Amino acid sequence: MPKELNKLDFFTLSVLVELYEQRSATVTAARLQSTQPKVSRALTTLREVFDDELFIRQQYGMEPNGLAETLYPMAKAVIDSYQPLSDTLARHRSRLEELNVAAQEHMCPLLLECLHLSREELDLKLTFNLHPWSTEVQKQLNQSQLDYCISINPSPSNRVTLHPIGEIKQFYLVARRDHPIFQQDLTLDRAFDHPVALLNYSMSGIRTHRMEAFAEKIGAPLKVSMKTTNLSLLLDHLEASDSVGYLASVLIQQPIAARKTLQALDISTFFGSHVKPNQNRPTYQLYLQAGHGGSPAFTETLVTHLRNRIARLNH
Repeated sequence: MPKELNKLDFFTLSVLVELYEQRSATVTAARLQSTQPKVSRALTTLREVFDDELFIRQQYGMEPNGLAETLYPMAKAVIDSYQPLSDTLARHRSRLEELNVAAQEHMCPLLLECLHLSREELDLKLTFNLHPWSTEVQKQLNQSQLDYCISINPSPSNRVTLHPIGEIKQFYLVARRDHPIFQQDLTLDRAFDHPVALLNYSMSGIRTHRMEAFAEKIGAPLKVSMKTTNLSLLLDHLEASDSVGYLASVLIQQPIAARKTLQALDISTFFGSHVKPNQNRPTYQLYLQAGHGGSPAFTETLVTHLRNRIARLNH
């Protein structure tokens, strides 16, 4: 291939096509959203490459000569073949302005608040597309279907960056206000007297629920009435049944407080006191999992806001 052809970039060929069709440098510049000097430089490049005038300035515009007539259909074909690439680029740029995020229902207000703060701080035009958390989030992050999600103790992945944002330290017993479990002091035996509704937290993969593991360790007869990842469904069940719920994180306080029929008892130290001295108490760390969709600056800002907000809630 002659070295001169390397000078024929997409814009230069577009100028040839538009000049041929419009017969005007002014109209060509407008259609290409460019300037007349830039169009003139492209025309100069075309003339140098082909060592020919190509377009002759006439009284009513630019008139193509014979070589320009020959070149036009070939240049037009090249431009048309680039259109799918242009469309893909446009879609990609549009996607960069939309971030797909996932979190469990009760974590969404916190996440959205911090997303909005980060967007305003960096003065970005971003749209946040919020998805419900599911056990597929790790896969969706790896496949670039999600940009961010909040998870608990997630598995490491080469395509996902983990940012610790806070440790879960608060645990609550939740039941109807008139539930008999609140009528006496809580003991280890009484803690498992009633059916238990379990919230499956945002932990990737198949995990044994913390309460199931603890009950098995101490030999307690745990009766599970339901499991769900949806906090609202679990609270509905607690309102309408004799089940009790053992829930973690200060983030569940507001949804519970909104239901006047429910009561929450802080038991953050209750089960920990029954762990033997030679046993390690399990820790539950909240992470922001970041894919490749968000910019490093936005991710760093978002992590800072999440850490600060969770730290305030924990005190």
